[in-house]
Amino acid sequence: MIRGYDRSSIAGMKLGISIPEEDVAFIDEYARKHETGSRSAVLRRALLLLRSSELADAYERASAEWSEDSETWESAVGDGLAR
Repeated sequence: MIRGYDRSSIAGMKLGISIPEEDVAFIDEYARKHETGSRSAVLRRALLLLRSSELADAYERASAEWSEDSETWESAVGDGLAR
């Protein structure tokens, strides 16, 4: 189970969207196979996975920034701490 993903109930705003028939067929098949209960639950899961992907990218960028400037960070690690 994905954190924040609850199959039983999704409260929120009702939207009208237009998507190709093959996407609707995929959503319906996914809902049937995974017993999500609704198209909304499938789309909610997809959005959570997309958010997770975006978060992973942000962590990777932050790590790269830290690595580029690691000497500065290392020089400040002990600031204000008595040894």
